[in-house]
Amino acid sequence: MGRSAIFNFISIIFLVLAVIWIVFVVSRLLGPSVTDPRVAGFVLPPTVELPTLTPTQTPLPTNTPTDTLTPTITLTPSETPTITPTLAPSSTITDTPTVTLPPSATPTPLATFTALPSASPTGPSPTAPPTDSPYPFRLREDNIILTQNFANSAGCAWQGFGGQVFGLDNDPLTGLQVHIYGEAVDFYVQSGSNTLYGPAGWEQPVDNVINTRTYYVQLLSAQGTVISDPIQVTFPGDCAQNLALVNFIQTRPL
Repeated sequence: MGRSAIFNFISIIFLVLAVIWIVFVVSRLLGPSVTDPRVAGFVLPPTVELPTLTPTQTPLPTNTPTDTLTPTITLTPSETPTITPTLAPSSTITDTPTVTLPPSATPTPLATFTALPSASPTGPSPTAPPTDSPYPFRLREDNIILTQNFANSAGCAWQGFGGQVFGLDNDPLTGLQVHIYGEAVDFYVQSGSNTLYGPAGWEQPVDNVINTRTYYVQLLSAQGTVISDPIQVTFPGDCAQNLALVNFIQTRPL
């Protein structure tokens, strides 16, 4: 058989199958309808649902790839050479010779006449005698002693006065009043009230810190009569001189 015979045989088979399919379709169309009791009495079996298998394996999380940093080349700065300028040699200065003048003749000094002092017709002027104080007491030895506080334990947290009162024969006099006054200060203290300074000693603080203020000290009688000039005292503001010793002495009878 040739190739054409094979194709003819296949064509006949397809033709037969087509006729069979047409007959089948026509028979189905001309057959009984769905309302036929024979067909209606036929009950389809119930549908069986198969159980669904639940996956037991939990899918693992997928790792997210991270970006890979590409290393870069960092250039290390090199030191920049410092160019030191070269100084050009300076020209050497040549000293210019100076002309030396011959010494000139020194003139001979002439003799001068010195006038002799003439005698003063009046002589030296007399010195006026010191003026006596109108009060019977004065500052002993005309001296105020500034020293460090020694009579109490306050140390530098203290500033004040102390001293004694002496009679005509340097004997201690007690019972007299010492008046200390100044800026926002006005105190009275009796002689003999603090024997750390002597039998007729006295003490009066004026501040709990050192300062540079000026104060006045004056002696009064027991009845309050002024019997001395006021003594002015200015503190230097030094811890080593925060105590002013003021001693009075009698110069004539009361």
